[in-house]
Amino acid sequence: MATKQTGKKLDARERARLARTRVDQVRAKRDTEIEATLAEFFTAGDERDALVVQLAVVENTIGQSVDRLFELGENASRVADLLDLDPKDVKRLRALATPIAPDSSPASNAG
Repeated sequence: MATKQTGKKLDARERARLARTRVDQVRAKRDTEIEATLAEFFTAGDERDALVVQLAVVENTIGQSVDRLFELGENASRVADLLDLDPKDVKRLRALATPIAPDSSPASNAG
């Protein structure tokens, strides 16, 4: 009779071990999927940041180009006609230009 009890205990422990292994496998799979999803998120975020920088550069170029048209003596109406844009859009695009700061590095000030 003691052997039957021992056998049942071993069987119960084996079933518990198998259940724990199954749960651990599910958890490990989930952890791997979470890690992959986080990596995807961070990669997309890095790509987005790079695109935001590129967009700022392109918008600055657009704004400077529009601004140059004004420097060349064109008025807002003419610039709008040349670019086939609304005057509001011309104003908005012109505002995208980031002024280029004069070089104030120590090397340029030495003289």
